[in-house]
Amino acid sequence: MLPMMTGGAYLPIPDGSVGLGGKVLATLSGAGFRREDEMMKLRIVLMLLAWLLVITATAEAREVRLQAGETYRENDLTVTCQAADAGQAMAPLSLAECQYWDDFNNKCLFEKNVLTYRNLECVEECQHWDSFRNTCFFQTKCTFYPAHESFVRTTCDEFDDFKNKCLRTRETKIGPSGRGRR
Repeated sequence: MLPMMTGGAYLPIPDGSVGLGGKVLATLSGAGFRREDEMMKLRIVLMLLAWLLVITATAEAREVRLQAGETYRENDLTVTCQAADAGQAMAPLSLAECQYWDDFNNKCLFEKNVLTYRNLECVEECQHWDSFRNTCFFQTKCTFYPAHESFVRTTCDEFDDFKNKCLRTRETKIGPSGRGRR
């Protein structure tokens, strides 16, 4: 039995529990010890899970070094090294495509050039075409800047149809920071 505290706050109950005005506050039969034991088991299980996660995460990590142009394959993973050597300049892929076709003579009258670098695309094409003479009076131009990984496209902003001449050009940046006027 527990001694009674001053002021009569805790009353001993014959079954081994401590009560306050008829309400059971704690049992002396080991309930408090069982709760601490369960908490300790829970902590141990959580620490084991954390340790297991760290081991499995680092067990699969490894380093693969590739030379430019080499490919590494494992299961459904394919990695290709596309980095340019220190002496090489990065260059866009250039594809020619017929823009104006002559159906009568079966020949291409003017080819446009599509320049592609990663997910960027710039098209050099005839902006002002004379279909009577089958002549291009102004062709857009793309300039690639490897250091900025971007293109600058030059187009005709104002064209004189009488003189067949571009009076004012506009340059537009196509690159990582978005498309904006240069």
